[in-house]
Amino acid sequence: MALGCAGAALVAAGCGLTSSASKTTTVTQTVTRTVTHTVTTTSPTGGGACSAHDLTGTFEVLQGSAGAGNIVYTLKVVNASQSACTVSGIPTIDFLDSSGQPLKKAVSPNGAGTAVVVTLQPGDSARSQVRFSPDVDPCDPGTATTLRLTMPDNSTLDAKISPATRLCGGGSLQPTPFSGAA
Repeated sequence: MALGCAGAALVAAGCGLTSSASKTTTVTQTVTRTVTHTVTTTSPTGGGACSAHDLTGTFEVLQGSAGAGNIVYTLKVVNASQSACTVSGIPTIDFLDSSGQPLKKAVSPNGAGTAVVVTLQPGDSARSQVRFSPDVDPCDPGTATTLRLTMPDNSTLDAKISPATRLCGGGSLQPTPFSGAA
């Protein structure tokens, strides 16, 4: 019988009836990838109020506006900065003579237009028209050669008056509120 069991063991070994174990190992690797996106946006709304260093300006006669002792000049400001800024309301202006001295003035808004905030993107412009009398006595003895615009932060922008003019009628200036340039 012992021989029978041994023989049976040999036959079983030859037939592949062996005991074996296999082990499967699963390895999980997590790869983390960071992607950075830079998004630059520009807001269509304006920044803060323009400062004089943000702007360039001109003050020129409006062709065909002279009549009945009055004339209209157009103050045009252009945003020369790299950022948006705003102007609004009646501009604060002074007329200066050739030595830089202010001429007498009395500002009274002319009532044309409503004050709005004008957003100036870089290169955009706004305007205000100023009516005054260059030849109705009494006249200031000086000739206005420069318009000085004072901004809300008290910075000032000087613009050459083209053509230079007298300021008469007691220095009465009638500016309109700033509007977007047409």
